[in-house]
Amino acid sequence: MPEYVHGGDVYSYAERYGGEPLDLSANISSFGIPERVRQAMHRAIEDCARYPDPFCRAARRAIGAAEAVPDGFLYCGNGAADVLDRLAAALRPRRALLTAPAFAEYERTLAGADIRFHYLREDEGFAVTERILSDITPETDVVYLCNPNNPTGRTVEPALLRAVAARCADAGARLIVDECFVDFLQDAARHTLKGLLAGSPHLILLRAYTKLFAVPGVRFGWCMTADVGLIEALYRAGQPWNVSVVAQACAAAAAGEREWAARVAARIAEERARLSGGLAARGLAVCPGEANFLLFRSGDAALHEKLAARGVLIRNCANYRGLGAGYYRTAVRSGDDTARLFAALDAIRKEGC
Repeated sequence: MPEYVHGGDVYSYAERYGGEPLDLSANISSFGIPERVRQAMHRAIEDCARYPDPFCRAARRAIGAAEAVPDGFLYCGNGAADVLDRLAAALRPRRALLTAPAFAEYERTLAGADIRFHYLREDEGFAVTERILSDITPETDVVYLCNPNNPTGRTVEPALLRAVAARCADAGARLIVDECFVDFLQDAARHTLKGLLAGSPHLILLRAYTKLFAVPGVRFGWCMTADVGLIEALYRAGQPWNVSVVAQACAAAAAGEREWAARVAARIAEERARLSGGLAARGLAVCPGEANFLLFRSGDAALHEKLAARGVLIRNCANYRGLGAGYYRTAVRSGDDTARLFAALDAIRKEGC
């Protein structure tokens, strides 16, 4: 089997250790699925005797209304990763600019392209700074940004993000901004570029309901762009029934759960502060993340293995470009889950004394 490079691999854990771990390696909300979303998915079972709508009309209408974006600007896929694959197939960029570290799927989809990397620096808190502007040149076909970034959790300062969008427009480059974690921010409206879409056909925003609504097994993501020609190309870039009946029902219901989203974001902020403080108190160098996960550095390059042996999975970030051994990412979860992580870390430290 090919190497799996993401978090959430509870299946390999079960084969190795048996049982089910506390999975902090995937950035999924621990506050569960809203009841109305759950009910919508159950009702959709009755519609599984027919093909799903290839144009995801009900889901696009609901999302467009929730996001205040024309539904004609939306393309829906089988998770954000499916949309990334289709974007690469439709755009066929020759030269791409990516930040590092960042989500590995950007690089994977760009096979054959000349990829340049803008490295984020630990001495700058892994923040995107104005240094990136000089890397956007007329030779650049597409720029990928993740905001908040995975795995650092850092957001791009809003004025700089708009400067990046302007520089891309001047250079004739597409700008793809992955906003899949933006709804975990309590000030999400400051960090999204939705307001620029209508006047910026070079801009593409990527979203998903996977993490916020705790439905990674359902697979639903979408992108937003004013370039209707690109939207049409995305439909042609793969098979027509890529979003299941259940996933479309899930998305249409989730789009209406704005109060739920706000409550989850508030809880995440509280739990993140507790988690960050506890990790720092245990001698770990914590990146000041703003999303539902935290990147940290340990002097123990085997920490993930030691935690797994105690039933706790964290994301080993050694395979992220721009990081290395000793870097880890953990999801921000409920207080009980955080307490279990701290107990496991304390046990490991005690054994090492």
